[in-house]
Amino acid sequence: MLLSAEKQSSTAAEKSEEELIAQLITQQRFADAYLLLQKEAADSTVTQYNLSLCYYSAGKYREAILSLDKAQQLFPVNAGQTKPFADSFYTAMLAQQNQLDRHYQPISQKYINLMAPVVADAIIRLKTDCWLQMGHYNKVVELATPLAYKNYRNISEALAIAKQNLEKHEHRI
Repeated sequence: MLLSAEKQSSTAAEKSEEELIAQLITQQRFADAYLLLQKEAADSTVTQYNLSLCYYSAGKYREAILSLDKAQQLFPVNAGQTKPFADSFYTAMLAQQNQLDRHYQPISQKYINLMAPVVADAIIRLKTDCWLQMGHYNKVVELATPLAYKNYRNISEALAIAKQNLEKHEHRI
């Protein structure tokens, strides 16, 4: 009985810390969030994704990509296997939401459990932004093209910029 109470207390503390980190990132207090993330388990998609947001905010795009690669490797294999019910209202809201930069928001384990496909897309969206910032346009096209049909604003814009720059480069040769 005592062991169970200790486990519940530990789980509550972890959840509370995860919520605090998410709140700090939302408030753009990335340095504080980074310090707390250093104490979190490194083998967690949540930790790696939220850490990548800190790196991205500091212009450390390579480090952000490395964290995002780890997040993808740690992503639960069976996450998001079932497709949620989607009516026309949900579809309309989703179209509006895809025009926002929601991939700059922190994630939680609960969010991964419930919205795994959205998190998987967010990882790719943030990676795309990193590669774009570094001017690696071929990589942008490679990553972003499979998501183009979802009409995420950042993906559409990244593809347009990448293709324009690749065409300029071709004309110079």
